[in-house]
Amino acid sequence: MQKRAALACIASSIVMTASVAAQQTPLQRCATIEDSLERLVCYDQLAQKQADKTSVSGKERQAKGNNHGQQVAEQARKKGQQKRSENGKSSEQRFGLEHKNAKDMDEIEKLIVNVASRRQDPYGNWIITLDNGQVWKQTESVGYFSWKEEDTYYIERGALNSFFFGREGANRRFRVTRVE
Repeated sequence: MQKRAALACIASSIVMTASVAAQQTPLQRCATIEDSLERLVCYDQLAQKQADKTSVSGKERQAKGNNHGQQVAEQARKKGQQKRSENGKSSEQRFGLEHKNAKDMDEIEKLIVNVASRRQDPYGNWIITLDNGQVWKQTESVGYFSWKEEDTYYIERGALNSFFFGREGANRRFRVTRVE
């Protein structure tokens, strides 16, 4: 009697294991295989079945791949043209506008400038036009700033995309931002 009970128990466990295996997805079945070579063969067979099931024919797949390649090539061409146009500008012309294009930062730390004209706005802040066409505006109030025509002026980089206008040999400078 005990033998029959044991056989019945073994038979029911085999049937349950088979039903559990039937409920598993093929991917899960491959994952349960312990031998690495057999597991790899199982995954390869699944991949082959999946490739056979796809509804896209070889010609359609190739056309789609070529189209994607053409799109990538077009994007790369446009990017290259944009880079060439940006590289055409000198670093002096880009000085003060680098924060708008992060890869241009840290090229020049200090720029010696020639002041073409200067004027004050209604608030007393200086608007300075340089001989290279750049226009800079004072953004902080510093009180008196002396101007001497024969002196050398500079714009230097500060922290966090800030710039300072000053005169060589003088201790006073003020924060500026580029307008044009």
